[in-house]
Amino acid sequence: MNIEHYENFEKSLNAGLKKEASKFVAFFVESFEGQDEIESWVWDYLPSLEKNRHSCIRHELFINLVYPTLKNGFESNDFRSTMWLGKLVQNVYQAQDVFEELGSLVEMDFYRKCYDIDPANSEGNKLLLNSIINWFSHCEHEWPFGILYGNDGATVDQCKDIRAEAEFASSLARNSNDKDFIVQFMDKLVQYEERLNK
Repeated sequence: MNIEHYENFEKSLNAGLKKEASKFVAFFVESFEGQDEIESWVWDYLPSLEKNRHSCIRHELFINLVYPTLKNGFESNDFRSTMWLGKLVQNVYQAQDVFEELGSLVEMDFYRKCYDIDPANSEGNKLLLNSIINWFSHCEHEWPFGILYGNDGATVDQCKDIRAEAEFASSLARNSNDKDFIVQFMDKLVQYEERLNK
Protein backbone atom coordinates (compact mmCIF):
# COMPACT_ATOMS: atom_id res chain seq x y z
CA MET A 1 0.00 0.00 0.00
CA ASN A 2 1.28 3.44 -0.93
CA ILE A 3 -0.30 5.90 1.50
CA GLU A 4 1.14 8.83 -0.46
CA HIS A 5 -1.38 8.13 -3.21
CA TYR A 6 -4.18 8.49 -0.65
CA GLU A 7 -2.69 11.71 0.71
CA ASN A 8 -2.38 13.08 -2.84
CA PHE A 9 -5.99 12.05 -3.51
CA GLU A 10 -7.14 14.02 -0.47
CA LYS A 11 -5.05 17.08 -1.43
CA SER A 12 -6.41 17.02 -4.99
CA LEU A 13 -9.96 16.64 -3.72
CA ASN A 14 -9.57 19.55 -1.30
CA ALA A 15 -8.13 21.68 -4.12
CA GLY A 16 -11.11 20.86 -6.35
CA LEU A 17 -8.96 18.92 -8.84
CA LYS A 18 -11.40 16.12 -9.68
CA LYS A 19 -9.38 14.43 -12.45
CA GLU A 20 -6.25 14.41 -10.31
CA ALA A 21 -8.24 13.02 -7.37
CA SER A 22 -9.63 10.21 -9.54
CA LYS A 23 -6.15 9.36 -10.77
CA PHE A 24 -4.66 9.20 -7.27
CA VAL A 25 -7.53 7.18 -5.79
CA ALA A 26 -7.06 4.62 -8.60
CA PHE A 27 -3.30 4.48 -7.90
CA PHE A 28 -4.06 4.01 -4.21
CA VAL A 29 -6.49 1.14 -4.77
CA GLU A 30 -3.97 -0.60 -7.06
CA SER A 31 -1.14 -0.22 -4.52
CA PHE A 32 -2.47 -2.82 -2.06
CA GLU A 33 -0.80 -6.21 -1.78
CA GLY A 34 -3.46 -8.62 -0.59
CA GLN A 35 -6.59 -8.71 1.56
CA ASP A 36 -4.76 -8.50 4.90
CA GLU A 37 -3.28 -5.14 3.96
CA ILE A 38 -6.67 -3.92 2.71
CA GLU A 39 -8.41 -4.96 5.93
CA SER A 40 -5.76 -3.30 8.08
CA TRP A 41 -6.18 0.01 6.20
CA VAL A 42 -9.97 -0.19 6.21
CA TRP A 43 -10.23 -0.63 9.98
CA ASP A 44 -7.62 2.09 10.63
CA TYR A 45 -9.18 4.66 8.28
CA LEU A 46 -12.90 3.86 8.22
CA PRO A 47 -13.88 6.06 11.20
CA SER A 48 -12.17 9.09 9.60
CA LEU A 49 -13.22 8.64 5.95
CA GLU A 50 -15.13 11.71 4.83
CA LYS A 51 -18.69 11.39 3.57
CA ASN A 52 -20.10 13.62 0.84
CA ARG A 53 -23.43 15.46 1.00
CA HIS A 54 -25.17 12.16 0.11
CA SER A 55 -23.68 10.45 3.22
CA CYS A 56 -21.39 8.35 1.02
CA ILE A 57 -17.67 7.74 1.09
CA ARG A 58 -15.73 7.81 -2.18
CA HIS A 59 -17.16 5.12 -4.50
CA GLU A 60 -13.78 3.62 -5.52
CA LEU A 61 -12.75 3.25 -1.86
CA PHE A 62 -16.07 1.67 -0.96
CA ILE A 63 -16.30 -0.81 -3.85
CA ASN A 64 -12.68 -1.92 -3.96
CA LEU A 65 -11.55 -1.76 -0.34
CA VAL A 66 -14.28 -1.12 2.23
CA TYR A 67 -17.12 -3.26 0.89
CA PRO A 68 -15.13 -6.51 0.43
CA THR A 69 -13.85 -6.17 4.00
CA LEU A 70 -17.30 -5.45 5.46
CA LYS A 71 -18.94 -8.18 3.39
CA ASN A 72 -16.54 -10.81 4.75
CA GLY A 73 -17.33 -9.74 8.30
CA PHE A 74 -21.06 -9.48 7.64
CA GLU A 75 -21.17 -13.03 6.30
CA SER A 76 -19.53 -14.31 9.49
CA ASN A 77 -21.89 -12.31 11.77
CA ASP A 78 -19.26 -9.78 12.80
CA PHE A 79 -20.93 -6.95 14.72
CA ARG A 80 -18.54 -4.20 13.64
CA SER A 81 -18.78 -5.04 9.92
CA THR A 82 -22.57 -5.22 10.07
CA MET A 83 -22.81 -1.90 11.90
CA TRP A 84 -20.59 -0.19 9.31
CA LEU A 85 -22.76 -1.51 6.47
CA GLY A 86 -25.65 0.24 8.22
CA LYS A 87 -23.64 3.43 8.58
CA LEU A 88 -22.63 3.30 4.90
CA VAL A 89 -26.03 2.20 3.64
CA GLN A 90 -26.17 5.07 1.12
CA ASN A 91 -23.13 3.54 -0.60
CA VAL A 92 -24.93 0.18 -0.57
CA TYR A 93 -28.09 1.70 -2.09
CA GLN A 94 -26.11 3.41 -4.86
CA ALA A 95 -24.44 0.16 -5.96
CA GLN A 96 -27.35 -2.00 -7.16
CA ASP A 97 -25.26 -5.18 -7.43
CA VAL A 98 -23.97 -4.71 -3.86
CA PHE A 99 -27.51 -4.01 -2.59
CA GLU A 100 -28.77 -7.23 -4.18
CA GLU A 101 -25.73 -9.24 -3.10
CA LEU A 102 -26.48 -8.30 0.53
CA GLY A 103 -30.08 -9.46 0.20
CA SER A 104 -31.65 -6.03 -0.52
CA LEU A 105 -31.34 -5.10 3.15
CA VAL A 106 -32.11 -1.56 4.32
CA GLU A 107 -30.48 0.41 7.13
CA MET A 108 -32.83 -0.90 9.82
CA ASP A 109 -32.10 -4.50 8.75
CA PHE A 110 -28.36 -4.08 9.34
CA TYR A 111 -28.92 -2.55 12.76
CA ARG A 112 -31.48 -5.25 13.62
CA LYS A 113 -28.85 -7.86 12.78
CA CYS A 114 -26.41 -5.99 15.04
CA TYR A 115 -28.98 -6.31 17.83
CA ASP A 116 -29.28 -10.04 17.16
CA ILE A 117 -25.47 -10.40 17.35
CA ASP A 118 -25.00 -8.26 20.48
CA PRO A 119 -28.22 -7.00 22.14
CA ALA A 120 -26.24 -5.27 24.91
CA ASN A 121 -24.19 -3.02 22.60
CA SER A 122 -25.24 0.56 23.35
CA GLU A 123 -24.01 2.07 20.07
CA GLY A 124 -25.78 -0.57 18.01
CA ASN A 125 -28.97 -0.14 20.02
CA LYS A 126 -28.92 3.64 19.58
CA LEU A 127 -28.43 3.29 15.81
CA LEU A 128 -31.29 0.79 15.64
CA LEU A 129 -33.57 3.01 17.72
CA ASN A 130 -32.80 6.05 15.54
CA SER A 131 -33.55 4.02 12.43
CA ILE A 132 -36.91 2.85 13.83
CA ILE A 133 -37.81 6.39 14.93
CA ASN A 134 -36.98 7.68 11.44
CA TRP A 135 -39.35 5.06 10.05
CA PHE A 136 -42.07 6.16 12.49
CA SER A 137 -41.51 9.77 11.36
CA HIS A 138 -42.20 8.63 7.81
CA CYS A 139 -45.25 6.64 8.93
CA GLU A 140 -46.79 9.69 10.60
CA HIS A 141 -45.76 12.41 8.18
CA GLU A 142 -49.22 12.64 6.61
CA TRP A 143 -51.00 12.78 9.96
CA PRO A 144 -53.89 13.52 10.66
CA PHE A 145 -54.89 11.89 7.38
CA GLY A 146 -53.45 8.55 8.38
CA ILE A 147 -50.49 6.34 9.23
CA LEU A 148 -48.38 5.19 6.30
CA TYR A 149 -46.80 1.82 5.67
CA GLY A 150 -44.49 2.34 2.73
CA ASN A 151 -46.33 4.81 0.52
CA ASP A 152 -49.85 3.64 1.34
CA GLY A 153 -52.08 3.83 4.37
CA ALA A 154 -51.35 1.04 6.84
CA THR A 155 -53.77 -1.88 6.94
CA VAL A 156 -55.03 -3.44 10.19
CA ASP A 157 -52.32 -6.14 9.98
CA GLN A 158 -49.62 -3.59 9.19
CA CYS A 159 -50.71 -1.57 12.24
CA LYS A 160 -49.99 -4.68 14.31
CA ASP A 161 -46.46 -4.81 12.83
CA ILE A 162 -45.96 -1.12 13.57
CA ARG A 163 -47.22 -1.60 17.14
CA ALA A 164 -44.75 -4.47 17.69
CA GLU A 165 -41.92 -2.24 16.43
CA ALA A 166 -43.06 0.60 18.70
CA GLU A 167 -43.07 -1.71 21.73
CA PHE A 168 -39.60 -2.94 20.81
CA ALA A 169 -38.40 0.67 20.30
CA SER A 170 -39.74 1.53 23.77
CA SER A 171 -37.49 -1.15 25.23
CA LEU A 172 -34.47 0.48 23.58
CA ALA A 173 -35.35 4.11 24.42
CA ARG A 174 -33.19 5.64 27.15
CA ASN A 175 -33.83 9.39 26.92
CA SER A 176 -37.06 11.28 27.44
CA ASN A 177 -37.17 12.72 23.88
CA ASP A 178 -37.20 9.26 22.33
CA LYS A 179 -39.70 7.95 24.87
CA ASP A 180 -42.00 10.94 24.36
CA PHE A 181 -41.83 10.60 20.58
CA ILE A 182 -42.81 6.92 20.76
CA VAL A 183 -45.71 7.68 23.14
CA GLN A 184 -47.17 10.39 20.87
CA PHE A 185 -46.67 8.14 17.84
CA MET A 186 -48.52 5.30 19.58
CA ASP A 187 -51.38 7.70 20.37
CA LYS A 188 -51.72 8.47 16.67
CA LEU A 189 -51.54 4.78 15.80
CA VAL A 190 -54.38 4.02 18.25
CA GLN A 191 -56.54 6.75 16.73
CA TYR A 192 -55.81 5.48 13.23
CA GLU A 193 -56.64 1.89 14.21
CA GLU A 194 -59.94 3.05 15.68
CA ARG A 195 -60.79 4.66 12.34
CA LEU A 196 -59.91 1.47 10.46
CA ASN A 197 -62.05 -0.65 12.76
CA LYS A 198 -65.20 1.48 12.40
